[in-house]
Order: sequence, then structure tokens, then C-alpha cells
Amino acid sequence: MYELLLRIEALCLKVQPSALVAVGAALMVIGFFLWLGGVRYSTIVIGLLGAAVGAVVGLLVGQQFGLHLFVSMAVGAAILGVVAILVRNILIIVLATLVFAIVGGTTYASIVLDTQPAEPTQPEARQTAPGGSQYLVQSFSSMDPNSRQDYLDRISASQEGFHNRFTALSQDTWGILGPHRWFLFGAIVVGAIAGFLLVWLVRNVILPLCYSLVGTASLLLGMLLVLLGAGVHVTAGLPPQRCILPTAFGSLTLIGWLRQLLAGRTRRAKEPEGEAKKHED
Repeated sequence: MYELLLRIEALCLKVQPSALVAVGAALMVIGFFLWLGGVRYSTIVIGLLGAAVGAVVGLLVGQQFGLHLFVSMAVGAAILGVVAILVRNILIIVLATLVFAIVGGTTYASIVLDTQPAEPTQPEARQTAPGGSQYLVQSFSSMDPNSRQDYLDRISASQEGFHNRFTALSQDTWGILGPHRWFLFGAIVVGAIAGFLLVWLVRNVILPLCYSLVGTASLLLGMLLVLLGAGVHVTAGLPPQRCILPTAFGSLTLIGWLRQLLAGRTRRAKEPEGEAKKHED
């Protein structure tokens, strides 16, 4: 997790501070509600997700057929937002499956990245930069902040722009994960299967966990971006104990999970019997 966050931090250093603060603040607000009240606001969350997908679909359709883009996006958002609420139970299973798949893949990728040697000597660790030059994939945790920026400039062939640097860093990261791709794929599949089975069998327990996981990740990433926008390199300034980040993430996830479980139990206890059954369905 430490290496992954270092790469995200290095990538964002040249982004406008105001943009980092704005995006980070939005992620923190969304993450806070998902972390402590995702189940309570699940219908709103699913409706908003459906509306966001519908807006993107409307944008693509509008561009394809020459329609008014704003109208196309509004219609697409309205239609898919309503559909998402109507098929809420199905989407909950799909979202839980995706969350566990992402957790499985991210956990394995973080382990591989954190155990990457400082100076790899394997031939497969050598990559080709956009400019055609060769370079060795290196661990960001073994570099100082200036060296990380120099390394990013080198692998992106000094091309400016967030997209170019993101593409170069993604290719560089895949240079580490590529040799482990089948294990990575296996971790994603195992996570997806586990999420599907668990939410199908014990939905009232697993669904709050999914919201807490997504909320914690959004909250921490948002805090990282806000602090970066304020000029504080929080990840690079952490002590060398790598267990700090997983411990913080796990602790916050557990707090949010228990909070939502207790809130859900209290809410169901206060509801009339008919309403409680309807809530469970």
C-alpha cells in the first residue's frame, strides 16, 4: 500500500493545487457518508451511480447522433437513475462483487509493489519509455521526492500533462505487476467470488462492510489529495514502518462497519414489523 500511495502522490504533485483540493474535498464528503452511513443512503448512492453512468451514455449517444449534449446527458441520467433504483437488489450484488474483486486485486498488487527490490536486475524489469529509451523499473520507496519526479520525467519522456504522466506511470507499475499477472487475476477472481457468495448469503452483514471499505478508501484518498494541495507530502513523510497504512485503513473500515451494523440493528428494532420485513427485502 505504501508504494502504491507513493506513486499516486508523485503523479499528483504537478497537478494544480486548487484541483487537488476540490477533488479531494469531494472524495472526503462522499467517503464520509459511505463510511458511516452507506447502508442508510444506499438507495441514493445507487441512484446517483446510475445517473452518472446514464450521463456518460447520454454524452456518447449525443455525440454519435448530433443531439444536444446537455439534454442527452439529462435524459440518460434520469432513465438509468430510475432503472438503477428499480433493480437495486441486483445492483447491490454486482457492486459487492466488484468491491471484493477490487480489494482482492489491490491487496495482492500492494504486496507485490511493497516487496519490490530497490534496483531490479531481472531482464523483464527493463521497460521502454515513450521516447524509445530503456529504463529499469524502480521502487519509489527507495527514492527521495526529487528523484521520483526525475524518474517520472524520464519514463514519460518529459511529456507534460496529467494523462501522459498517468499513462507512463501505469505502464511502469505494470512492469512490476506483469510477471505476477496470473496471481493478480486469481486474487481478483477469488475476491469477486467471495463477494458474490457473501452478499448473497449474509447481505445485512456484508453490505455495510462494502460501503465501509469504499468509504474509507475515498476518505483517505481525499485527505491525501487535500494535503497535497496544501503542500503537505503526507505519504512521503510517513515513518518506515509499512504497517501504519494497512492498520489505519483496517481500523477505519472496522469502525465504519460496526457503526453501520449497530445503526441498522437499532433502526430495524424501532420499525414496525411490516416495515422491518420490507427493509430486509
